[in-house]
Amino acid sequence: MKRILCVDDIETNLFTLEALFEAHQKDNYTVVSAKSGKEALNVLLSQEIDIILLDIMMPELDGYETAKLILKNKKTKHIPTIFLTAKKDNDTVSKCYQAGGVDYLSKPYNEQELFARIKFHLDLLESKRVLEVEKKFTQDILDMQDNLVVISDGKKVLRINKAVSGFFNLKNIDEFRNKYICICHTFVHEDGYFHLGLIEDEELWVDVLLEKLKEEDVLVLIQDVKSLELNSFNIKAKIFGNDYLITLTNITSFDAESKHNKHDASYDSLTNIYNRTKLNELLLQQIKASKNSTNTFSFVLIDIDFFKDVNDTYGHLVGDAVLVQITKVIKTHIRESDIFARWGGEEFVLVLPHVNSNKAQIIANNLRVKIEEEHFAEVNKITCSFGLTGYKNGDNIDSITQRADMALYDAKGAGRNLVCRLD
Repeated sequence: MKRILCVDDIETNLFTLEALFEAHQKDNYTVVSAKSGKEALNVLLSQEIDIILLDIMMPELDGYETAKLILKNKKTKHIPTIFLTAKKDNDTVSKCYQAGGVDYLSKPYNEQELFARIKFHLDLLESKRVLEVEKKFTQDILDMQDNLVVISDGKKVLRINKAVSGFFNLKNIDEFRNKYICICHTFVHEDGYFHLGLIEDEELWVDVLLEKLKEEDVLVLIQDVKSLELNSFNIKAKIFGNDYLITLTNITSFDAESKHNKHDASYDSLTNIYNRTKLNELLLQQIKASKNSTNTFSFVLIDIDFFKDVNDTYGHLVGDAVLVQITKVIKTHIRESDIFARWGGEEFVLVLPHVNSNKAQIIANNLRVKIEEEHFAEVNKITCSFGLTGYKNGDNIDSITQRADMALYDAKGAGRNLVCRLD
């Protein structure tokens, strides 16, 4: 049974209301009366009240002031207040809502309308309570997750869990919105990771993410605000009603290990340039790209002259130092887009995308001179022989390698420290 507080300084009005509820709604409501605003406030603080019927014109504390005080108190601010007034002018109606009233009725009021208004606002209040319970239940579930969990409409966050607040060192969702607006604005722009730089202007980032997730796992990078270190997250998303549920699992340690393993599988441990396995992968990509376009590339095989003598005379540690130093010389004088790899032993390979064999010969000869001019500790002088060729239609890895090897053989046969070319 719901409890109604009727507030009016005229006793007759209170009697009328009590009689009305007794006659028609005694099974639904219990009426509590107050003859002033002050008495009403005391009742509200001492009893459980579900809805208030409040007169405006009262001495000492009128209905407007009473309603404002009700609204300010934590215990009473949720209780709906319906004003009862003999006035119908716009100013009065406006003041009723400004004071915190949810509705108003003009005296003399229609009984059916009065009961209908009361029921409507009580039902509305109950719906709000149910919604708050559901929200709390959902939030409790989110907060139980160790992963970062965000509910978003795609443009801003609607809800976050405690893990998000903890990671970003924020107190609540309002602080998060003020600082970032949306979780996507925390993604660091770096190759190999998902970020807003990959999104077209007309696209919604989370829709693009959902499409990517159909084909592969997606990773994002987010900076830890405490340590300032970059953390890797596996990101998942799904449609959640009209919004999106986004979860981020921290895989920083696994990602670092994966990168380490990937580096070891692709790079030569001594010179830290590509190994032969990675070279073959990248060379195959160049061949495919050249088959489908007018682009070309050149392939250069580099061999250190008399390198066996270096190892035999000075030892393998000096030989390794020579390999590392030659690597640095060559890397200093090539483009970032060029593919540089250790072929094996004292041999290196240089793949020059979008460079024909005429230009490649100039580049190779420049590298030959730079190496010849370089001073090597203990060994002093080192030279290299170069064999180069350009891509031809129908080429594969073996055919390109064979031509470059034949050109290198010619360079060695002609006295070494030369660049020979075979097209």
